[in-house]
Amino acid sequence: MKALLIYPRFPKTLWSYEDILKLVDRKVLLPPLNLVTVAALFPPEWDFRLVDRNIRPVEDAEWEWADVVMLTAMIVQEEDFAEQIREAKRRGKPVVVGGPYATSVPQDAEAAGADFLVLDEGEITIPMFLDALRRGEPRGTFRAGGKKPDVTQTPPPRFDLLDLPAYDSMSIQYSRGCPFLCEFCDIITLYGRVPRTKTPVQMLAELQRLYHLGWRRSIFVVDDNFVGNKHRVKDFLRELRPWQEEYNYPFSF
Repeated sequence: MKALLIYPRFPKTLWSYEDILKLVDRKVLLPPLNLVTVAALFPPEWDFRLVDRNIRPVEDAEWEWADVVMLTAMIVQEEDFAEQIREAKRRGKPVVVGGPYATSVPQDAEAAGADFLVLDEGEITIPMFLDALRRGEPRGTFRAGGKKPDVTQTPPPRFDLLDLPAYDSMSIQYSRGCPFLCEFCDIITLYGRVPRTKTPVQMLAELQRLYHLGWRRSIFVVDDNFVGNKHRVKDFLRELRPWQEEYNYPFSF
């Protein structure tokens, strides 16, 4: 199965940093870690291509190549998210959506024409989607039912799918969830109040992969609360320090 991963455009905002990025000759601040994380959860026979529309548009040849189109977005990306769903449907492609926007407001993705809504966390709902495909189902909505996956079983993201030189910083994720109850934040609704952490071995494997791909710039930790579990984060940092020393500090964090 050939899957085209599309990351919608962000509108210009304070957080887009267009003018600053021009000074450092980069296209985008951060990559779509969500899409490369999802790609790693699929069977190895799936073939992926990724287009970040904050870097460039999707080419006609890429639309034609794809058997299925997959998108994710945050709410701020809603306009281009809907436009890309409609374009995929215009070209006769089945559309799969997931991520925070679709999970929070699934009716918007349905209204735009998405066929499959793979919501909540992909470690649980992607296998449901794959089972539906094997049964020949043309559409469906898949929810985790309140379950939260064990992220120690999550494979390293497919960083190789990214146009690495276009990004100013690279993203990694150590944990999901937050123990606090801040009234302005929806993280506990999406990911729960118990921080689930990857192991130091997992994190070093992800950094090793980035190192071998040639990355030598900043790393941004996307966790909403990196120190939500202080004991475990200290375990990771104790392992990170000698790794950085061994490789002559290739990354800043």
